[in-house]
Amino acid sequence: MNAPQAVRSGGSYLSPRVAARVVAGLRAHRAARPRRTIEHLTERELEVPAGLGAVLSNAEIAARLHLLEGTVKAHVGAVLAELGACSRVEAAITAHEAGLVPRGQ
Repeated sequence: MNAPQAVRSGGSYLSPRVAARVVAGLRAHRAARPRRTIEHLTERELEVPAGLGAVLSNAEIAARLHLLEGTVKAHVGAVLAELGACSRVEAAITAHEAGLVPRGQ
């Protein structure tokens, strides 16, 4: 999806250059704190960062997992807390690094 399509559909767009800078900044921030891993997440909670890593909204994750959006929101909060992540982006990076997101997503 290109920038105009993303914005027209209510989404957002980051150029690859800006996205790379954001990811690099988050990685540097993460390196400065004690790292938590996904091992303490429940099976259901593991499905949530996979959705985050695929850049899905809570509503899209809910539809994919057959859950209520509020349940996904609670899971996202639990995942962020467990991972010590400051944002959905940081949790998505962790999901990618842990192999929770299929290649190409």
